[in-house]
Order: sequence, then C-alpha cells, then structure tokens
Amino acid sequence: MSDVKVSSGTSSEEHGPLIAAFAFSEPEAGALRDSLTRLKYLEAPVARGGLSAARGWCELNQPPQMLIVDIEGESWPLPALEALLAICGPECQVIVTGNAQDVGLYRSLLQLGVTEYLVKPYALDQLSAALAKCKGMHTGSEYARMGRTVAIAGVSGGVGTSTVAAGLSYLLATERHLPTGLVDFDRRNGDQLLLLGQDEDAGLAAVLTTEALDSQLLQRAMIKVDNRLHLLAQKPVRRHDNEVDADTVLNLGGALCRMFNQVVWDLPCSFPAGALDVLTYADLRILVTELTLQDARNLRSILHDIGDESEGQRLLLVNNQSHFSNSPPLSRTEFEQIVGRPIDITLPHAGNTLARSLALGALDIHASLPWLQALRELSHLACGQRPEPAKKRWFSTLLRRA
Repeated sequence: MSDVKVSSGTSSEEHGPLIAAFAFSEPEAGALRDSLTRLKYLEAPVARGGLSAARGWCELNQPPQMLIVDIEGESWPLPALEALLAICGPECQVIVTGNAQDVGLYRSLLQLGVTEYLVKPYALDQLSAALAKCKGMHTGSEYARMGRTVAIAGVSGGVGTSTVAAGLSYLLATERHLPTGLVDFDRRNGDQLLLLGQDEDAGLAAVLTTEALDSQLLQRAMIKVDNRLHLLAQKPVRRHDNEVDADTVLNLGGALCRMFNQVVWDLPCSFPAGALDVLTYADLRILVTELTLQDARNLRSILHDIGDESEGQRLLLVNNQSHFSNSPPLSRTEFEQIVGRPIDITLPHAGNTLARSLALGALDIHASLPWLQALRELSHLACGQRPEPAKKRWFSTLLRRA
C-alpha cells in the first residue's frame, strides 16, 4: 500500500465489476470466458491461476459482485478460500469450481459462505443457474456470510479510544485488505471525522432514524475513506439527541455485517443507549485503559456487565499509554491483580507526535513508528493471530551450548 495517511477518499461510490473469474489453466480460462460471453457477461475479467490469482487480484481491486474461482491444485483449499472470502467481504457472492465430487467438501464450502460449487466439467446451464442463484441471495441464506463486529471502548475518557479505533480500522482495510466499516457512535463529541480528515456528515443520524434500513441507504450515507474503509458518523452536536433503542442499534450492526468483513465500533465511555449492547454482543471486545485505580475499577464494572469469553466472544485489554510515558500510578502487576486478568498489549506513549499530524490533515499513524508497530500487533490479535516469539540470536544459542 502507499504511505497515504489515514484518509484521502471522497464520498463517491465505486463498485467492482459484476463478475470476475479465475480458472485453473489457460485453456479453462478461455472456455470460461466464452461461456460468460454467451451468457451476456461481455466485460468480465477472466484469468488463470485459481485461488492465488483471485486473492492477488482482489487485494488490488474492488471485489466483484460475483466471483468464480477454481480450487484445483490446492492442497488445503478451505483455509485459502476463507482468507479470500475475508478480503472479498460478505457482499461478494462466490462460486467455486473443482474436480472433486465430494459431499463433505460441498457442505464445508457452503458453511464457509460459498454460494455454489460446480464440479468440472459443468454445462452452460449449470453456470447460468449458479449465477442466477448469486443474484437472488442478497437476503441471505442458511450459511450466508456475515462480517465480524469489533467493539472498541475506553474505560474512561481521554485514553485514546478513537485514535486506536481509527488506526486499527486503517490497518485492517489497507494492510489486511479487509472491507471495513467504522462506526463513530459518539454522537455528541465524535472524533472520527477529524481523525480521518473528513468535513462532511457521514450519515449516522439519518440511518438511525430511518424505518427501512438497507445496504443501498448505508452505501449512500457512509463516507468512503479508502478503497476498503468506509465511515459512518455524524458531526458533533451539543444539544440532546433523540435517544435510539438498542434494537435499532443492533439492527444497524447486522446490516453493516452484511456489507463489510470487519465492522469496528468506536464506543464512547458514557455508553449511550445501545452502546453497551454492541459491546456485549460483539465478536471481539477491545477495552482501552490507562493504569490508574479509577480505570481498574471502571474496567471491573464493565467486565461484570458484558460477561466473559465463554460464548466464544474474544476480549482484549489494551493499555494505551496516552498520558504516562514513564511511571503510571499503578504498575502493570498491581493493575492486573485488581482487574483479575492480564493486559493483552501495550501501545507505547507517542507524545504529541500523533496530535501534531492532525494539523496537516488526517491522523498520520506512521508518525510514531513504535506506536504503529504495537498497533500492528493489535491487528494481528484482532484477526486471531498470536505474535510470533522474538527470534533468538544465533550467537546467544552458541553461548548457551558452550
């Protein structure tokens, strides 16, 4: 990716092609290109290379509405397909082709969210029926793919929650190529418009008051920040907003999960109506804290309200050293003893480096490289990866042997 800061996009809508196809070999690509032409899909890009080519293409281009990909030659097709589906996002309908006539494989593909599996060689009418099935699946099915909800909340004000949410969303969208929607749910004092260098209203007030919420309305309301990053927010208002009920907020979250692979919520620590529900039901809950006695007590209260990880929802505690560069009021050990669980990651103190970047426009997360590196580790954890242990120097190994 380029070294663009966090935001440089506009609110205009851009869509990928209707269909893109990736066959196993060049002869099969030619035959598939001919079939799509006969079905009146005249400008569909068709290439050889199967899964690896499809992933490389989708990383560089807007995902198509329908994707045809061949899994022949893949030793472990399911993990590779899962990675491809994450990049494409839930709105892209995927047709898989291959040689194996295996009911178990077919069921596994459906559970991943694949629309149809065609065993080669397949007839033109089978391809046509599969494409028609894709067009009719916008309302979902038993195995419809849904994105993940990542809820980020500070245990008190001023701990840098919005900065963490903006930076993490940017990394998910640019470095991991995941379609990401960012929701700034602080309707009174939201910072995401400022952090992302945007001046326009980003549609949050409108979608919370509409009676018929759909993907087209959300696409029009949200601001496109980057090729794979969209923002839903509203300009800060000082007057008292009309409260929304929790069901409205959760319905919005469900609609966003049908559009994006990752839906990141920046939740204010005041927890207005619906915010605690989002945090409770999110797939991943990230709580940002400082090492103070007040934050420890607040954190214990929040953990009591949202429950543990017994239902499969993950929880990450992040110590963002936004104020204390050297000696916080509590040591990490003391803080963890009060809270009853360990800190998962620490974001180092960045001083005024990040704040100064806002004077030039959007937040520049590259301004503090130590902070950026720790944020990358947080993105690894958010995507289910554990940090790799530091590699040992070869001479220290020799010393131990001696």
